[in-house]
Amino acid sequence: MRILVINPNTTQAMTDAIGDVARAAAAPGTEIDCVSPPGGPRSIEGFADEALAAYHVLDVVAGTAGEYDGYVIACFGDPGLYAARELADVPVVGIAEAAMHMASLVAHTWSIVTVIPRVEPMLAEAVIRTAMTEKCASIRGTPLTVLEIEADIERTKRMMLDEARAAIEQDGAEAILLGCAGLGPIDKTMQAALGVPVLDGTGCAVKLVESLVGYGITTAKVKAFLAPEPKELVACPASLAPTYERTLSPT
Repeated sequence: MRILVINPNTTQAMTDAIGDVARAAAAPGTEIDCVSPPGGPRSIEGFADEALAAYHVLDVVAGTAGEYDGYVIACFGDPGLYAARELADVPVVGIAEAAMHMASLVAHTWSIVTVIPRVEPMLAEAVIRTAMTEKCASIRGTPLTVLEIEADIERTKRMMLDEARAAIEQDGAEAILLGCAGLGPIDKTMQAALGVPVLDGTGCAVKLVESLVGYGITTAKVKAFLAPEPKELVACPASLAPTYERTLSPT
């Protein structure tokens, strides 16, 4: 089985760390490739960043058609997730939806702990899109930017643990979701310190793609995730042309 993990930002150090987390979660025999798009923001910390990143994620998905058994979009806003499902004939899983679904199997309510407060509305939108509003006890931010996560990992752990404890004690959370792909390496450390499940979305998404492929199912192509209608594209990535210019099969 081959899975492509896409870090939608363009910071190679974070892509490398996400790849390590994904490979650690993967079953024996699963091959993981982890890439960043050729263009886009260095970090994703708002709706404009997310839109730019989504555009380039689609370029990666379209450009690798037929090469992988599944895709993981490794940013907690799940940028371009539904659009990527239109383009791909194999499962595409976002790390936010993966973490939310898995957490809901082991906890009645959960909280997301993330980076700077301005990302909280973006993650709230992801909760709504995933139909998990009633499960989400809270979304808590820290002063950390995305690119500061790895600069001082001990500081990152302290800040994340402080907010996670508040989510458990004050908000009623029974599990903690790490609200940024760059936080993946600290999941087990936090889980040991908190005594509740702590979920990294990248690991969750890899396991879900493996399960979907192993079970022999993929994205429904009935209505919502049908391939795009054929039409002319202007100044768009060449990778998208085969999808948009295909000939409709006669009925």
